[in-house]
Amino acid sequence: MTHGAAVQGRPAVVLDTNLFVAAYWNRHSASADILRACLEGRVRLYYTRQIRKELYLILRNISAPEPYRRRVDDILGLGTEIPAPGGLSVIAEDPEDDKFLECVQLARADYLVTSDDHLLRLKQFNGTRIVKPSELRRVLSASGGASYK
Repeated sequence: MTHGAAVQGRPAVVLDTNLFVAAYWNRHSASADILRACLEGRVRLYYTRQIRKELYLILRNISAPEPYRRRVDDILGLGTEIPAPGGLSVIAEDPEDDKFLECVQLARADYLVTSDDHLLRLKQFNGTRIVKPSELRRVLSASGGASYK
């Protein structure tokens, strides 16, 4: 185990909203594969109200069709929403990114999956690895989702 949050070999993950957008535009992308892993129960998804709110705003802004929004609903329904008080201040260049760090801290997540350079530069936050979607896809496919160390 990398961070102690894994249950039955399933890593705990927090997904940046940019992953949902990438999956929408390319259903064969690493991002789409990670969303499938969420639906299949191979990872445990955590998010906060703030992340959910941003996600639905972005989906509305890109005019994502109803079937995709329903799929996102299904994914979030399988995940765990955790209460987050806000107020964490780590990313001075883009304070909106702090909500993802707060979520990984509260969830004790194994991975934060993002394409955001501000977050990726950290590489790790409180024991959570910060990785690109392609890296988590490699980890999941190499292990069959059973182990991720």
